[in-house]
Amino acid sequence: MAQEAPSKDTSAPAVELPEDALIIIPVRGVVLFPGIVLPITVGRPRSVAAAQEAVRAERPVGLILQRDPQLEEPGPEQLHEVGTVASILRYVTTPDGSHHLVCQGEQRFRVRGFLEGYPFYVARVERIAEPEESSSEIEARVRNLQQRAMEAAKLLPQVPPELITALQNVTSPTGLADLVTNFADFKPQEKQEILETIDVRERLDKVLKLLNHHIEVLRLTQEIDQQTKEAMDQRQREFLLREQLQTIQKELGETDEKTLEIEELGQAIEAAKMPEEVEEQA
Repeated sequence: MAQEAPSKDTSAPAVELPEDALIIIPVRGVVLFPGIVLPITVGRPRSVAAAQEAVRAERPVGLILQRDPQLEEPGPEQLHEVGTVASILRYVTTPDGSHHLVCQGEQRFRVRGFLEGYPFYVARVERIAEPEESSSEIEARVRNLQQRAMEAAKLLPQVPPELITALQNVTSPTGLADLVTNFADFKPQEKQEILETIDVRERLDKVLKLLNHHIEVLRLTQEIDQQTKEAMDQRQREFLLREQLQTIQKELGETDEKTLEIEELGQAIEAAKMPEEVEEQA
């Protein structure tokens, strides 16, 4: 049975952090965006200690994508500079000892420098405010992105209705770009590039470009799947028809011409009394 995370322990000494510092948790293959709720699994001792301290002290954490997912202990130079401030909504430890977090993204941040002397990663950061920009060009891009996102959602299997509703109702241009990037099957590095793009128009353009390519791939995949299915269905139909025909012929005591010809050839070979090797080849 899974266990909830440790609750806040008021008796434990508080870990003092500068006001502009964040507890950092490096992540592999996952990019969290502001406004998005995402499950995260942590297993490295530093990351577990960071998550537990954040829960105990009721602090947010900073999630940063590491550049090389194969590294077990990435140093500061192996982490991207831009990450997401996140609150831990839930922390569960499963019977096998793994630690699972449910995090909600709050805001982008940029690392200014890592601090030493802590049992987990800590960095001074600059929080990045979302730019507020409105123009006819931005509005046109937002409408285009919404339409393309709905098109992509229809090509995906089992899309939750909540996603369709969110795509239809989101009003923030930056929020729409982040939402689309989150649900689309972009590569982690592509998502990181969107996270690092602060300018509204530039972010919308990048997401549109990636989404258009994604839609094309989804369409081609769907067409290939359909063609494969049709070919398999045709072969299965022919096989079943042949099986049914043979059964009917057997019941009626009939044999098709090909079968008769093979039987006649077999009898002729046997009657010819060929040498063993020749007979085997024949």
